[in-house]
Amino acid sequence: MRASWALGVGLCLLGRTLAAEPTFSRDVAPIVLKHCAGCHRPGQVAPFSLLTYREVKKRANLIRQVVESRQMPPWKPREGHGDFADIRRLTKSQIETIRHWIELGCPEGSPKDLPTPPKFRDGWQLGQPDVVLRMPRPFKVPAEGPDIYIHFVMPLNLPPDRFLRGIECRPSNLRVAHHAVAVFDHTGTARELNRRAGGLGYRNAGGPGFTPLSIFPIYVPGRTPRLFPPGASMYVPPATDFVLEMHYHSTGKEEVDQTEVGIYLTKQPPTRSMLGVMLSTAEIDIPPGEARYVVSDHFVLPVDLIADAVWPHMHLVGKEVRAWAELPSGWVERLIWIDDWDFNQQEMYRFRKPIRLPKGTVIRAEWRYDNSETNLRNPSRPPRRVRHGEGSEDEMAVLWLSGEVASEVDRQVLIQANLQHAMGLIERAAEFKKGR
Repeated sequence: MRASWALGVGLCLLGRTLAAEPTFSRDVAPIVLKHCAGCHRPGQVAPFSLLTYREVKKRANLIRQVVESRQMPPWKPREGHGDFADIRRLTKSQIETIRHWIELGCPEGSPKDLPTPPKFRDGWQLGQPDVVLRMPRPFKVPAEGPDIYIHFVMPLNLPPDRFLRGIECRPSNLRVAHHAVAVFDHTGTARELNRRAGGLGYRNAGGPGFTPLSIFPIYVPGRTPRLFPPGASMYVPPATDFVLEMHYHSTGKEEVDQTEVGIYLTKQPPTRSMLGVMLSTAEIDIPPGEARYVVSDHFVLPVDLIADAVWPHMHLVGKEVRAWAELPSGWVERLIWIDDWDFNQQEMYRFRKPIRLPKGTVIRAEWRYDNSETNLRNPSRPPRRVRHGEGSEDEMAVLWLSGEVASEVDRQVLIQANLQHAMGLIERAAEFKKGR
């Protein structure tokens, strides 16, 4: 009797062990198809496909390495600091499933357990645009050399009764297109910079070379294009130019790209005023070897703001960026924390649910830089002095918190507060520079 009981318990435990063993079809394929296939499929930016069992098994050891180090899928914000949409971060359980599956020898499992493959839409993801802008001619990216930051200027000429409701960017060569930013210029500055450069695009690292009317990141590998929130269209003044800022990197052979941008319009004027707050500082002068150089800024909201996205920005020796909001009630809303900044993986992070920040909220941001030799992303060996500037080997400290306000009156109040804040930053930067 005792032997039979022990045998029964043993078989039961064995059954549980076998049931817990992950297979590709049942356990790994859902993870890979959801989090990796968007980039790892034919015609996309990733260097190889991960759609089938054979493709995944072939690179199992590499996959384990990059997911355990959280290098892939690329997702920089720390968990618990901002509740974002389109999160690509794997959970600890998902990473453990992949590790266990590889240790078992990558069992395939039953094809009946395979999930339905995702359907990837060809062409424009947001539907046919109202206006399609295209780079004036194909741009050649050399086989080798430093990354290229170039701005292409295209007149918009929108009808006076149309409002912008969305933008989608489609590089023709995803192998070399690192990211793209939409810049709106109503001053003619970009047009003049382009003319001086020969009319086929002007190069400038770190920004467009002027203060834009508006700016939006519109392409990062793996990012889902989205229309503006309902009612949040944007008025574009006459004679405004669309400036496409492209960041290219070399692949080892000469490549060509001719990016297209889709502009989506509506006749409905905005019922929600899109705006935001920019925190920044130019008080940056980092000695060589300094591993914990920290700067900060804060902004007090003069009106209620419903925040919908956050976009931090630093350059190559940037290491860490944090932002949080201190509400009048005493509650602290953690907006974002990236503790392993990578200039090559920056994007705008949209909150899953908009965050209501009442008047009087103090928004704070802090940036940390590592100008030591231990920073593998430091472009200088040995490290050199790094100061504020728009060049990629200079440094910047910027954080844009976008959102909306309740009325046009509030919009004008926030615009004036932003202008006053910017003037204060300029004055402090001049005093800082004078003191150095």
